[in-house]
Amino acid sequence: MPTYAKQTLKSLRVRSGYSQDQAAELLGITAMTLRKLEKDSTDITFDMMNKTSKLYVCPIDYIFFGNTNAFSVILDKEKHCV
Repeated sequence: MPTYAKQTLKSLRVRSGYSQDQAAELLGITAMTLRKLEKDSTDITFDMMNKTSKLYVCPIDYIFFGNTNAFSVILDKEKHCV
């Protein structure tokens, strides 16, 4: 997984106002698992990608694949993402 995915996960969490413990609880995982995903999300499941996308109100394409086109459309409309 490219470096921007791990930077995006942490930055979206912080900008959403969640601590690691809070975000982990909302995602249904342990804080340790979230820390690992924020450092290296290569083993993330599609289900967890969906949960993360919904929690941070940001498209999966942007979070995990760096699709700035999808991100730009959402950002312009809703101003939720990074």
